[in-house]
Amino acid sequence: MLNIFGTEISIRKLINSALYLLAVFIIYFIIRRIIKIALSHAGRKTTGVQRQRFKTISQMILSVLRYLMLIIVLLVILADLGVNVASLLAGLGILTAIVGLAFQDMIKDFIAGIAIIAEDQFSVGDTVIIPADGFKGVVKSIGLKTTEVENEKGEVKILANHNIDGLINCSKPEDVSDQKNN
Repeated sequence: MLNIFGTEISIRKLINSALYLLAVFIIYFIIRRIIKIALSHAGRKTTGVQRQRFKTISQMILSVLRYLMLIIVLLVILADLGVNVASLLAGLGILTAIVGLAFQDMIKDFIAGIAIIAEDQFSVGDTVIIPADGFKGVVKSIGLKTTEVENEKGEVKILANHNIDGLINCSKPEDVSDQKNN
């Protein structure tokens, strides 16, 4: 028996936790590899800007998978060590709700950023007009939180992604509109 932070833990529990950890990591790497292969195969069909969007979305999927697996590993180990995981999850749920309310705009920006990238509403290098104030410029960067537009004077307007509404894209290629008409 070991005494860790005032809690008696048997060597057997530590070995079991290590085995759980090893099993979860093996499963994680297998799932991650399968997803990477699938994304790589799907990504071969993309070109140019689509490839950049696809790469961004792929990285987000792998990042979510990584954090999900980390949470699962921690919960399995804590449960094996005798910690009441149900109360911990309830507490985390409450904490998540509080953080969600506090970071509401950031979450909106993140979701809007994903939508902008996934739907190809506009891309870096596109000329756009912001109807709210008539600001016209070239998109310099698109992030998950903000988009930067620079006009011909060199002035840069930084827009929160969730506030981008009715943006006019002057750079959509004609072949896209032709494809829609066919």
